[in-house]
Amino acid sequence: MVRSWLWLLLSGVGAIGCGPDRHECTGPHADFIVTLKLRDRPLSTDTVVHVTYGGSGMEDYRVQESGATHEVVFCRALAADGTQLNFDVESDAAAGASGADDAEIDRLSCELWTAGFAKLEVRSAAFATMTYELTPRDRPCTVSETIVLDSPDGG
Repeated sequence: MVRSWLWLLLSGVGAIGCGPDRHECTGPHADFIVTLKLRDRPLSTDTVVHVTYGGSGMEDYRVQESGATHEVVFCRALAADGTQLNFDVESDAAAGASGADDAEIDRLSCELWTAGFAKLEVRSAAFATMTYELTPRDRPCTVSETIVLDSPDGG
């Protein structure tokens, strides 16, 4: 009798911990996947994505240094057809290549591995500096957002 009560009690506790309101992410995952774009024109190669995370951690992604090493901010410049563009000025100059000078950046797709809240600031001479507060959610594990940088409502 005691054994069946113990089994029922443990089953109930297990069900509470694993119910539909409980969600655990398995494996490593980005906290945010953010798509950055303009309404009706390409992004400029001087675009900088500045991320503040963990209170005081900071990291920048610069389109013109797309080959730089990052720890938290991983962005890709994409053409309208989804082709990844490389605008790394140093490596292109060293290789004697023209890079992607003729290509237009339709959007930036950025994975942010911030382990929590983040502040995203996007700067360029082509538009006003925009700042966004990003908040993680329990579901889904990775928050996906598209931000239109020159949108009248700010994104």
